[in-house]
Parts: sequence; structure tokens; C-alpha cells
Amino acid sequence: MVDLVFGELALLDIGMAIATGLIVSVVLATAYYMAASGMPHWKPRKLVHIIMGTVIALTVVAYSNLSGPAFAVGIFLTILMYAWAHKSELIWELLIAGSREEESRLNTFASGFMGLISFTTVFLLFFARPEIFVAAILAVSWGDAAGEVIGRPYGGRFVKRKYRNKSLEGSIGVLLFTALSVITSLVLFSPDTVVFNVLPQILLIAMFTTAAEFLSIGWTDNFFIPVVTAITMWWFLFPGTILFPI
Repeated sequence: MVDLVFGELALLDIGMAIATGLIVSVVLATAYYMAASGMPHWKPRKLVHIIMGTVIALTVVAYSNLSGPAFAVGIFLTILMYAWAHKSELIWELLIAGSREEESRLNTFASGFMGLISFTTVFLLFFARPEIFVAAILAVSWGDAAGEVIGRPYGGRFVKRKYRNKSLEGSIGVLLFTALSVITSLVLFSPDTVVFNVLPQILLIAMFTTAAEFLSIGWTDNFFIPVVTAITMWWFLFPGTILFPI
């Protein structure tokens, strides 16, 4: 687990930071050109959502200290500023590409900002259990994204009635991929947990998270999904974990 200090960069830290900065830059560039080609905005938005969230979840806890994530952010910002210097409208157009059709660029900014607030809160609260932090991010990256990726093309096929444009098919996608997110985090970061023995608890966690996504309005799901996932994991799987162990 990453130490909450700024120290020397290990070779692995440098490698992960460079890879993260480059991957995120390529993903944003891809999303930009997808939107510019006339593709519906939800597709490039979810591409960014899934890949960036996965990269953050699987790398942040693996750094030796905070210098690694800071270095990764620095690499990304350097690339972004270089691109912005050659195209001054770039950041504005990226916000457009990442916005839902019915929402403004301000909503897009709020979505990202509140997501970071939620991630930071979960990270600090459950620092002793990295699997909780990883699952919380993956629940947004995979679970929430699955709701739209599945719900957009297939939503309404079995049950025509929708709630705030959310379908049964989309909610099933959220449920399944949230469960997968929890299982993945346990397999990677909780070797003492036998996943098969806690499948009922995992299903309950996924159900609570799905309910949070279903009831969320607009960008608020980016805040509530990680928080609900983390709290229910703590409650059902790791009730003895002390909060604020740092």
C-alpha cells in the first residue's frame, strides 16, 4: 500500500507513472477524435470512464509513496499543456466530448470533481484495506459504465418502463459488473479472503451499489457509488477494520 509521504521514486514507481501518463493521454486523444467524428458522446465518455478508472484503481495503491502518483499527474499535465499550446480550444472541446447530451460542460466538471472527492474520502477512510479502495473505483469504472454500455443499446427490451432514463437491463449490468469489481479487488489485494465463501455478501454489496446508481441524479452517481461500495464492503466483509488508521 502506498505510504502517505513524499519520498524517493522506486524504479517501479517511475515505470507506472510513465505508463499511466501515456495511457491516459492516449485515451483522451482517442475519445476526442471519436467525438469529433460524430460518434455519440456517451461512447468516448465511457471509454475514458472505464480505462482511466481502471488504471487509477490498479496503480495508486501499488506506488511506494505519494511521489509516484504526483509524477504520473505531472507527466499527464505536461502532455496536456503541450497539446493545449498547439490547440487552445482543446480542453474546452474535451469537456464537450465528455458531456452527456442533456448536460452542460459544468456538469461534466462537477462529475469529475465529485468523483475525486469521493475517491479521496474512501482512500483516507479505508487506508488499511486497499481492496476497499480498489473496489470502490472499479464499481464506478466497470459497474456504472456497464449500466450505460448495456442499457443504451438493450435497455427497454424486457421491461419498457424506465426510471429517469434508467432501464432494468442497465441496472442488471451495474449489479453484475459491480460484483465483478469487488471480486477482482479481493483476488488481487485480499489473498486471505476466500471469494467463494463470501459470495452472498458480495451480492449484497452489489445490490446496495446498484440501488445507489439507480437513485442517483445526473453526475451524483460518481460520488455515491464509491462511497456506498466502500461502506458496504466494510460492513459486510471487514467490520473489524478501524477507520482513519493513519
